Amino acid sequence: MFMMSQETDPEQSPEPKQEDEPTGSFLCLHTSPPLHIALHGMSAITHTRLSKAAFDLCLELLEAGVKPQALADIVLNILEFKEQLD
Repeated sequence: MFMMSQETDPEQSPEPKQEDEPTGSFLCLHTSPPLHIALHGMSAITHTRLSKAAFDLCLELLEAGVKPQALADIVLNILEFKEQLD
């Protein structure tokens, strides 16, 4: 009867998953400058009322896994509150 060894060769062990890979359905914008530029252009065309810094923060939150609808609701509430103060 032939038995295979249960020992594993450390050189053949699977490589750990790299953390730099994008998760979810959003790409990492730092790996795609043309996409980043295009999204900023779309933001300006649609008059989102977000500064460049605020828009970048929203993109980072989406990349981190924040649900788009929840983020949109929060941003709209903040913009409405800001208008009421003015």
